[in-house]
Parts: sequence; structure tokens; C-alpha cells
Amino acid sequence: MKSHFFLRFNGILLLGCLFLSACTKSENAPKPDMGYNYFPLKINSEVVFNVDSTVYNSFNNSITNYQFQLKDIVTNKFTDAQGNEAYRIERYKKTATLDWFFQKVITRKISNARAEEFIDNKRYVRLVFPPSLQSTWNGNLYNDLGAWQHEVKELDAPLTIGNHQLDSTITIHQYNEVNLIREDVYDETYAKNIGLVIKEVKAVNKNISSGVITGGFKYKMQLVSWK
Repeated sequence: MKSHFFLRFNGILLLGCLFLSACTKSENAPKPDMGYNYFPLKINSEVVFNVDSTVYNSFNNSITNYQFQLKDIVTNKFTDAQGNEAYRIERYKKTATLDWFFQKVITRKISNARAEEFIDNKRYVRLVFPPSLQSTWNGNLYNDLGAWQHEVKELDAPLTIGNHQLDSTITIHQYNEVNLIREDVYDETYAKNIGLVIKEVKAVNKNISSGVITGGFKYKMQLVSWK
């Protein structure tokens, strides 16, 4: 009887040790990488972009090129109308003739595993977490612009921009509709610990016979520096 008791006691003790060991391993295990550092939000951080923009005027058939710089500075943190922690970003612009001047306020946050941006009175879903090559989502979920099915085209890919060697980037295909008279192509690329590093937009009308652009615009924002 006593032998049976000790066998049961030892069995319970062994199970307890295994349970504690499993708990300890679980507690000490590294947390899964959700990819949040593709959308970093840190007060006083800033990113500078070169912007190359072309406008096609359908009234006089002129083509005008603009080159300037944009700088995004994370200035402070606050609680937004949805009760979420959000960050205020001030965007500044610099041209060949004008030094940095204030342009607009942007709000960014991570909520419900989504990276959201509020800009020009519209709220967008820029990324979802954790991102994968199978990830798709409606980038216009919170605005009235119609559904744009975003998808991840490249994930954790190295990228060189100028003199910068970026270890891990993610490219989002936001929208792509091309036909004989119109092209709408929107893409964004984010880098770990930096955020947005490239944004390319092409929204133009074309002559149906020749394919020549008759109106619209295109532009490219590209990383220059960050801190």
C-alpha cells in the first residue's frame, strides 16, 4: 500500500516538474515577430524623402516636372477619438527656392494588428500584422474611396536606395488598374525600423490610339535619410 502511494506521489511530482518546465520554457521563449517595426512610431524620429513629380496638363498638353523634398517628424503621442494610442507626424516641404516649411499633419497608429494612417482627411490601412506573402486587405476600409485590395508583393527583402543598404523591406501593391485609356498604379515599400521608404503613384489618362499620356500625374517619394 505504502509502495503504491509513493508511486502515485512520484508520478504527480514528475508531472508537476514537467508542467513547470513547460511553463518556464514558454515564458522564456522569444515572442513571435509581428512585423511592427515595419511601421515604427517613435517621438522625435524623422525621415526625409526626395520627391520627383510629373504633371500632365490636358488643357495645353504641357508636361511639368517638380522636384522637392519632404520631411516627416514624429512630434508627440496622444489618445485619438477611438481611444487608441496615436502619433502626430508633422510633414515639412523644401524646394529649390524655399527652405523647410510646414505642409500638413499626419496621424499614424497601430490598432487591432493594423497600421493606420490619417492624412488629408482620409483614414487608410497601410499594413496588417504579422505580414505574409498571402496577406491581403482593403486599404480603404475606413474611408469612402472604394475598396482597394492591397497585397504583399515582397517580404523581408533586402533593398538598396542610394547609399543605403536596407536589410529587410516589404513592398505593398496597393492598386493596379491598367487599360487602353487609363493607368492607376500605387505601390509602397517599408523598411524595418524606418517605415515608408518608397512610394510610387501613377494616375494618368492615355490616348486610346497612340498610348500617349494626355493628362494626370505621377510621382515617386524615395528615402534620403532618417534618424
